[in-house]
Amino acid sequence: MSVIFYLPLIGQNEQAWIFFNQKPNAKIRLESPINFLSEKAILRKHKHKVPIDDRDLPLETDYVNTIKEKEGIAFLASSKWFNGIFVEGTQIDIEKLRELHFVKEVFYMDRSLNVLGAKKRNIRKSAKYLKKDKFEAVEEFVYGNTFRQTNLINLEPLHNKGYTGKGVTIAVVDAGFKNVDIISGFDRARKKGLLLGGYDFERRTNDVFGYKGNSHGTNVLSTMLGFVENEFIGTAPDASYYLFISEVAESETPKEEAYWIAAAEKADSLGVDIINTSLGYSLFDDPKYNYTNEDMNGNTTFISKGASIAFEKGMLVVNSAGNSGNSPWEIITAPADASEVLSIGAVRSDGVKASFSSFGPTADERVKPDVVAMGQNVSILSDKGSIVTSSGTSFSSPIIAGAIACLWQSMPDKTPIEVNDIVKMSGSLSVNPNINLGYGIPDFFSVCNECDKLSINKNESEENNIQLIENPVGAFLELGISKNNQVNTYEIFDVLGRKLVVGNFYETSIINVNYLFSGVYFLKLYGKNVNILRFVKK
Repeated sequence: MSVIFYLPLIGQNEQAWIFFNQKPNAKIRLESPINFLSEKAILRKHKHKVPIDDRDLPLETDYVNTIKEKEGIAFLASSKWFNGIFVEGTQIDIEKLRELHFVKEVFYMDRSLNVLGAKKRNIRKSAKYLKKDKFEAVEEFVYGNTFRQTNLINLEPLHNKGYTGKGVTIAVVDAGFKNVDIISGFDRARKKGLLLGGYDFERRTNDVFGYKGNSHGTNVLSTMLGFVENEFIGTAPDASYYLFISEVAESETPKEEAYWIAAAEKADSLGVDIINTSLGYSLFDDPKYNYTNEDMNGNTTFISKGASIAFEKGMLVVNSAGNSGNSPWEIITAPADASEVLSIGAVRSDGVKASFSSFGPTADERVKPDVVAMGQNVSILSDKGSIVTSSGTSFSSPIIAGAIACLWQSMPDKTPIEVNDIVKMSGSLSVNPNINLGYGIPDFFSVCNECDKLSINKNESEENNIQLIENPVGAFLELGISKNNQVNTYEIFDVLGRKLVVGNFYETSIINVNYLFSGVYFLKLYGKNVNILRFVKK
């Protein structure tokens, strides 16, 4: 019997960031931002009082080309925000790059190779041997419609008021947009010129529809932009969209983080308002790159740091929380861990948490996810144009991103940080957020009307105010009714619009709701005026 000796791989390829020294002539170049930013990007930054700084400047071309010409080095991506490029090569070849006068630092994605990052980390849960599906969304080919997912966040009234996302630009950073250019569910968008272009960072082409290997982005986009008359309407059917492919569906490696950063930078330069990402990173094909639960602190992964910069630059980043709720990993993934990112968990149509939805807190004990939306049995468009159902935070995230586009259209002067806070404060659990549902299910129509001074929870006069004393409610729902108001009867509806009960008010403002299951409901009050209040039954 022969004996086989296994030796370590000599010359095994590594992935690494190569960071440069300060950008040459930065001060002079910043005097003419139109040379490196679009007019829309400059106007957006000016409106939100976002300074234009050296991070907006392109990389020094000579630096990039010098490294591209080095033998054994494969260029993968670049980042103006981080002032560096992402490469692949042997450790020996990468180490030689340190000799270049403009190279400031080399950072390996196998962090055990970094002198400063080689210390042993406290691993709360080992992820080394976990196997996970990249998207964890199982399609069920059953026809459906989008009423439940739209009604749950009370968005339909915004559409009825004409707020459908017009004038707001969304970048969708995903895995593949198969057949978006041909299926009928996007006919309306194509005719209206709402698809502005994009880029495939893996294949390095502007043709985002040329890659036919994955349709995850198609499904995601449909929840915002899809339109089938009388059958299907996305949450932001009149917003404009850029499509970017950063995810390599066939594998999981750190270069996808670098691609995402490049996509975010491109979105910034084009004047994008909202980035939606239904992706998350924690585990890789090669375990040496794996993150741990302790790394989910918003400051460790490059994609989370990049997402934070995107927010600083005036864009709102909306990201799926992850589908690890039933796995040993359990918690949110990057970049959902970043404090500046609006992380979206998933609930069922009745408002109860979907079991697969990742929960918090972050490693530094912040509440995550931020808010939730329907993510179980969501109606989407398949790459064949059929209306089907699928599950995952991949879909609760764009549902919220599209709704935010409509909300932002209704209050265009709000800054990203203000919109972020407004959405969270409209949540059903805003008074007492938790690590499963965050701030709860947002109420977009209520927020819009509040800013219009016509809240569904208020009449035009403070003297006619009607509000819930507590929300969520337990066995009894108590109303605060002003002395000048008058309420005679009430009706309670579920999120499907079904009338569950009709009742009368006598000398009390308390309603027994102990018979209701946990979930989201609407209370319609009839009297001097008609008022609609949304409440959550514990």
